[in-house]
Amino acid sequence: MNYERNLTFNLRVRGLSESEITEVLDDVRAHRAAAGAPAAVEFGPADEYAKQFPKTKRRTLGKTITSVGAALAIAYLLLAVLLMLLFKIDVRDFVGPITLLPAVILILASILAGFLTDYFKPAQSSRGAR
Repeated sequence: MNYERNLTFNLRVRGLSESEITEVLDDVRAHRAAAGAPAAVEFGPADEYAKQFPKTKRRTLGKTITSVGAALAIAYLLLAVLLMLLFKIDVRDFVGPITLLPAVILILASILAGFLTDYFKPAQSSRGAR
């Protein structure tokens, strides 16, 4: 299971579609069942095995989450500047002495959420069972 999760994550990072990932995992499972040996022995480390597949640009759910978090952080910073310039409202009165801290926290949280989403999202199974 851990090998499949690592392989799935590395294939997502390389930009393979979910259907392509499913095909690769089905092949790995079939080969593992036929050979009776662990997948890591047959195919090598998951990250190395994933490198044989072409890298393409594809937006995963994790990348989308990270992008939205970064956009919200930028929007917060723009709002803070506009409030200061237009209305003379200092956001530090509301968020504390460091204006950038909420934006930094938001960006870090979105990066972590994006990574965890891509890593722990299970791969689709063509057979309905894993």
